[in-house]
Amino acid sequence: MPDDHPSWWAPLGEFVAAGARHEEVSTVCSLLRNRRRQLVVLYMLTREQDEWTTMSEVARWVTAVTQGYSIEEATGDDYRNVRESLRNTHLSALADAGVIKYDAQQTRVAPGERLDDVAGVFLHLLLLTGS
Repeated sequence: MPDDHPSWWAPLGEFVAAGARHEEVSTVCSLLRNRRRQLVVLYMLTREQDEWTTMSEVARWVTAVTQGYSIEEATGDDYRNVRESLRNTHLSALADAGVIKYDAQQTRVAPGERLDDVAGVFLHLLLLTGS
């Protein structure tokens, strides 16, 4: 009987075989548990390495996606709620894991050295779940 695996199987296997330690896997799973962090990861994939963008721009995009708004409509209480949760929790967590670079003083973010790794795992999980 042939060994038929879905297309996401090999890259996921490579991640595990590459020596992903339990702690790293746990960290990635914890990061990706939150929808706003997932969306920040996806947004940062649209940026070049070392290309900084404002936290406000990221917050507007996350608000637009989660609320079904256009970017222009992503304002008001919904936007402020997302912006503050990114500022107080999510951006720091992603920065601590090396997924993004976060300059809290200038309220800006850029892709981090681990963005591609975490995004790869996330995209494989999306394929796995059919979401």
